[in-house]
Amino acid sequence: MLSEQRYKIIMDLLEQEPIVKNNALCKLMSTTRETVRRDLMTLEEKGLLKRIRGGAMKISKGAAPSAYESFHERKQSQVVYKEHIAKEAVKLIQDGQVVALDSGTTALLLARELKGRFRSLTVVTNSLAITNELAGASGIELIVTGGVYKEDEEAFLSDFASLIFSKIHVDIFFLTTCGISVEAGVTYQRMDEIPVQTKMMKAADCTIAIVDSSKLGVNSLVRMCGIESIAALVTDVGISAEQRRRFEKAGVHVVVAPERSE
Repeated sequence: MLSEQRYKIIMDLLEQEPIVKNNALCKLMSTTRETVRRDLMTLEEKGLLKRIRGGAMKISKGAAPSAYESFHERKQSQVVYKEHIAKEAVKLIQDGQVVALDSGTTALLLARELKGRFRSLTVVTNSLAITNELAGASGIELIVTGGVYKEDEEAFLSDFASLIFSKIHVDIFFLTTCGISVEAGVTYQRMDEIPVQTKMMKAADCTIAIVDSSKLGVNSLVRMCGIESIAALVTDVGISAEQRRRFEKAGVHVVVAPERSE
């Protein structure tokens, strides 16, 4: 059984029961205690469960973490899964399109995947990190919003930074966020993140959320939009079957990035 399948079984069980036991998981998945231990460690690192003696317990995902993390701090979190998401999301882009990337860490990883893939692609961003990543990249026309620079976000976050989007057309906006749920939609920890993202969304034909599974079901402080504004969600194998069902029932196409062996 593949690890992706085991993760889904574990998370599906935790949707039904608050606690799962190692022995029961070994029998159910016909695997060893060591494999179960590694699986639970992986899921705990992603913030999807809490390991306890002899098993694991469900954790509440209804609220976002209270402490604000800077862009640099977030770059260290869920890196492998964000890389998987970026590699899957880049497949949704075609030559000749205009794409908008916000200032999230997963968007930065997607920007890295763009290099060397396209003959002609226009990228619009408010991220200084992405600007530095794509500056001089072959086949990419780079448009930077400018505006008021926020050092902790390595990005331009202001009404001024959003003005350009009233003048241009975007094919796909790849959105990152602190939290996304069927009930609350897309939410953020800070209000100053929202003006640029809102204008990016209005300028785009299609908005695709690129969000690791630790953000699924999380409701952060400030609501940006309802779930109906999201055409698709690209996430990792940590999404449970129930979470996927709920997003798809709400009209969101869900793409799960597979694990990779790199």
